[in-house]
Amino acid sequence: MKKNCPALFVLLLLLLPFLLNFQLFCQETKIESSEYKARRDKLCSVISDGVAIMVNTSTRAGFGRNRPNSDFYYLTGVDVPDARLILVPEKVAKKTPNPEYWKSTLYLPAKDPRAGTWNDVQLFPGEEAMRITGIENTADLNAFGAAVSRLAAVTDVVYLAFGSGAASRPGASPDMPFVETVKRTLPSVRVKDLTPILGDLRWTKSPKEIEIMKRACAITAEAYKESARIAKPGVWEYQIDALCDYVFRRNGCDGNAFLIIGSGPNSCILHHSSNDRQMKDGDLVVIDIGAIYHATSTDLTRTIPVSGAYSPEQKKIYNIVLEAQKKAISMVRPGVTLAQLHQAAMDVIAKAGYEKYFIHFLSHTLNGGIANKPTSLGLSAKLVPNATNLAADKPLEPGCMFTIEPGIYIPEKNLGIRIEDDILVTRNGCEILTKDAPKEIDEIEKLMKEKPVIIIK
Repeated sequence: MKKNCPALFVLLLLLLPFLLNFQLFCQETKIESSEYKARRDKLCSVISDGVAIMVNTSTRAGFGRNRPNSDFYYLTGVDVPDARLILVPEKVAKKTPNPEYWKSTLYLPAKDPRAGTWNDVQLFPGEEAMRITGIENTADLNAFGAAVSRLAAVTDVVYLAFGSGAASRPGASPDMPFVETVKRTLPSVRVKDLTPILGDLRWTKSPKEIEIMKRACAITAEAYKESARIAKPGVWEYQIDALCDYVFRRNGCDGNAFLIIGSGPNSCILHHSSNDRQMKDGDLVVIDIGAIYHATSTDLTRTIPVSGAYSPEQKKIYNIVLEAQKKAISMVRPGVTLAQLHQAAMDVIAKAGYEKYFIHFLSHTLNGGIANKPTSLGLSAKLVPNATNLAADKPLEPGCMFTIEPGIYIPEKNLGIRIEDDILVTRNGCEILTKDAPKEIDEIEKLMKEKPVIIIK
């Protein structure tokens, strides 16, 4: 028995990295109902002159998994499709003859008699729902319309989430039909947009949100690394698409937020989504992927050579993009703005002579944040069409999360390169949440020589 101890010890050492990695992905974490309540209380303190009404405009494909509205989930932790929330601040309720009557209420579909047989069991009105959510009252969804019509007796202001982009393109948000319905129900009530208020509340993240995001980013990095291991001439974009989705689900994610796998000419299409091209020798492939974990989304991009090694020209352009990204990251600290970071990255790319090929803004916020804020970028609407919706001038604070993703796209050469990381602002600088995803040229070329865990035939 003693003779086997050294061999056993060596085996344990070899297995230790795998065991630690396995433990990382198997641990579960969640936000407690007390944190959701604190968020609702904070919102109530801001909208104390009125009542907020929200709907879970969730999306679901057929019998697929539900993807909740992120703002609704942020306040409730509830992912039941079409659930509604009427949030009544205590200050508003106290003005009425019967304050106890005007409780904040979560409206849910009645218990489905087919649940547990035909359909999954989901949250329904009652004491269990109140216990789980911490919301003081629940009611049947069928009672929602009548409840809304009674609000005119308690307030003359109603806050509704118009949704991102609604200010510039009315009706573009999936929330707008709901907004119009409430307006018709309460024609004498003033309606205010809840979206920017929620954006302000979500601008900085709680310790639990940061913990969840870090684990989501670790899983996303694993999906990228496995993608790099299988990428080679003859592999299809959809095979990497499927692999990433598998790695996400295998490690407890709810699914993907998006999967952009753009090779060759598709590397120059920012939001390529068909993922139907077979990769060829000499191609670059842009792998832009996001996982959904506890309603938190990640966003990681790496650009790798299908052949396993960058050509001299690809290497030259890649290093320019990487330098621009590193320059912007080095400037991140409280008080700096995304506009300043964008300009720093643009300066690097412009100095190299590729300014016209950097065609998008450098950053966007992650999992909620400021929207519809004015920008001092001075860039034309043609160059950066969404600049006014990107929180460009909001000074960063500890707890902010956003991307840094410079890119150069040269369609005439089928050469597109983007490098994107998720960034957390700290007291003295920042933390790169997606740091586990190799992005140096030598690191990527080494990674692509590794054997894949999942074999694609």
